[in-house]
Amino acid sequence: MQFLVESHSYDQMARGSWQAHQLDAHTQLDEKPLGGEELVQKDAVRLWLPAGTPMRWTSGTRPLRSNVLQFFWPQRWYMLSAFYNDRTLIHTYANIIQPPIISSGRLSYVELDLSVLVKPDTSYEVLTQAEFDQTADTLHYDEETRISALMAMRAVTSSLQRSVGLFTLVPHTLKHIDFHPAQCS
Repeated sequence: MQFLVESHSYDQMARGSWQAHQLDAHTQLDEKPLGGEELVQKDAVRLWLPAGTPMRWTSGTRPLRSNVLQFFWPQRWYMLSAFYNDRTLIHTYANIIQPPIISSGRLSYVELDLSVLVKPDTSYEVLTQAEFDQTADTLHYDEETRISALMAMRAVTSSLQRSVGLFTLVPHTLKHIDFHPAQCS
């Protein structure tokens, strides 16, 4: 299934949009059998964006230079974007977001300007703490949003520090990159 993904700022201004393919729950991404991380994967919406996918941002449209897997969860305050050079993982961004709104063929989320760059060895760097603080003040994030965003950041970094959970979903090497329509729901 094709998904229109839309990114917004806290004040609901459009930031960007792109088309992605939803992978069905049975599509195996790497050589490991499915089932090892059921709790993390449960309810995950997995989206595939092949290199060349047009990314429409407010600053202009640019094609993706890498293949990308995105993971969204209906009730979680974060999402993952894993970038691949062909089939090999380059890095993953964990973005703190308000829980996405997911409907038939459309996924919309609010970006909260807080992100982590994660290398394949799970070393990481918090990239945008200052931007988060500034944007939270400028756009007047409510207290629940501020607290939930910081708690989500803690959950992400704790998962990295313990090398369990969330980032075990991200394959280091993809089984293939030619996902067929039958593998997309």
